Amino acid sequence: MSEPTVELFDVYEEDRKTRRQAKAVRRKQHKIHKQRVRASRRTEIEPMPSPTWGSGGQNRPQSLRGAVRLKVRGIPTTTHTAATAYPYVAGPSLGPGGIYLGYDLNGGGAFCFDPWDLYKRGIISGMAMLLFGQVGTGKSSLAKSFACRQVKAGRKLSVASDKKGEWTPVVHALGGEVIQVGPGLSTRLNPLDPGTRPSVNPRGEPMREDEWEMIVRTRRMATLETLVKILINRDLSPAEHSVVAKGLHDGVRARAQYEQAVVIPDVINQLWDQKHKAQDQLIIDAAMEMAMTLQRVTSGDLAGMFDGETSVNFDADAPAVSVDTSALRGASPDAIRVVNACAGAWTEAMVTTSDGGQRVVVYEEGWDNISSEADLQRMMESWKMARAYGIFNILVLHKIADLDMAGDKGSRMTAMAKSLSADADVKVIYRQDQSALKITLEELDLSSLERSILKSLDDGVGLWRLGQSSFQIKNELTNAEKPLFDTDERMGIKSGEEGA
Repeated sequence: MSEPTVELFDVYEEDRKTRRQAKAVRRKQHKIHKQRVRASRRTEIEPMPSPTWGSGGQNRPQSLRGAVRLKVRGIPTTTHTAATAYPYVAGPSLGPGGIYLGYDLNGGGAFCFDPWDLYKRGIISGMAMLLFGQVGTGKSSLAKSFACRQVKAGRKLSVASDKKGEWTPVVHALGGEVIQVGPGLSTRLNPLDPGTRPSVNPRGEPMREDEWEMIVRTRRMATLETLVKILINRDLSPAEHSVVAKGLHDGVRARAQYEQAVVIPDVINQLWDQKHKAQDQLIIDAAMEMAMTLQRVTSGDLAGMFDGETSVNFDADAPAVSVDTSALRGASPDAIRVVNACAGAWTEAMVTTSDGGQRVVVYEEGWDNISSEADLQRMMESWKMARAYGIFNILVLHKIADLDMAGDKGSRMTAMAKSLSADADVKVIYRQDQSALKITLEELDLSSLERSILKSLDDGVGLWRLGQSSFQIKNELTNAEKPLFDTDERMGIKSGEEGA
């Protein structure tokens, strides 16, 4: 019997059919398995947790990703050691707001200063600056550059009494007005001028006529008391105060019919009138004493300066105003103090108004302004009201010991001068000579680093104290400012770029 014949293609076809069937069975089995797994997960088996860590790896101890964190501990040290060990660490900064004055030598970058902004931020509480420095160190240049840049920023400038005439070219360059007062000059200022009337009272309400009259009367009486105290070098007695007050009141009434401001000769005439009409010898003596005292303002080397109506117009919108009293060189000390008091009182009456905008008021040669108790009292009151009137005061002194010139140690005047220093939250100290440096270190609460800085300050560099912060600032002058501020050059002396 012959064997069956098997073709090759028959075998191939059979194998292919078998593979298809097997593959279908496996698919069905896989599907059934997946269904069983899903069912078991829903009923009996908990799902595996998903990873809770990121790409950095699992959170585990000592991996910088677990519960144990890296603890950075500081190195305790002193500020002096830190400055030496880390010389590239910058000091504190006031920020970019304000007027650029120079750069911070301690790495703080550009130094910008705006007292009105600092007051709003609570960094300073008093709107005044004391500026110390011996001649030629750059303190005057700082005061002038600060004032000029403030004017360029839209604020105003007043120089109460420019005793050397240094501010005259500065004020002219700013487009301001210079009022020159002195023997033989035609300019006359009335220290009893009512001043510039504000639109609102200190409470922010519209200023009433009776309120304004009271303010003017108080200001005028304070000016007369100041002049009398300077000339008799003592306080007024009750009788003297009474006759002066009545003389002022009667003088105002006499001038009112002409709608003119009272002047000092009017007060003198009323004092003589009281002397002739009074029955009480005490009043007679007091009236005669005060009349003769005030006549000093209208005669001799003071004649023609403060004994009549003001001959110049004060422009409240002028960017800068200064009273140049340099023509008084060689005058007697009493005459100079009277001029300072009258010029200061007139200037303050013009600028102390809430409608006048923000203004910088500079007192040059401040030691002369505090040598009289009456002048010192007037300045203290002006500084107290600076915030209400938007004024920033700058008192320029050679050294902090100048404050002791106000009076004997422990005296009332010395205490008043110290009060000025306490009210000035901004103190700028330029290089001091050895004798002045010792007193400066004793009077001011300086750190050891600040003490070392003061001993080696270069020209044009000052130590700024603002509250509890201090800065070492190099004042930068522009090419336009250098010849304008250099007082030594105008005197024919070769000097550095920083001026006086």
